[in-house]
Amino acid sequence: MNKTLLLLFVTLFDINTFAAPIPEPIFKNGSSCPGGYSTSGGSYCKPNSNARFAISKIGSNCPSGYATSGNAYCIATSDNSKAAIPKKSSNCPSGYVTSGGNYCLSH
Repeated sequence: MNKTLLLLFVTLFDINTFAAPIPEPIFKNGSSCPGGYSTSGGSYCKPNSNARFAISKIGSNCPSGYATSGNAYCIATSDNSKAAIPKKSSNCPSGYVTSGGNYCLSH
């Protein structure tokens, strides 16, 4: 394999490995949306062009790499934030670790 193609492949792989999750519409939790999102369809928050990935806040803590936004959401603090999902049982799925008590964070 050509060294240039190999370098390009490794660079693309690394970029995708460490990229934060892509912002997507989320269910509106209360009367406001997280920073970078706007109300859509009354019950949803739609990400604007500058939005970071957000999830509904569970309890008082956000997962590592996330900060509270509007008291009802946790929003990724950087492009290096890992994917976070609500923790539904005592264990996280394979490829995830517990973070903030109520979340599973990809690793």
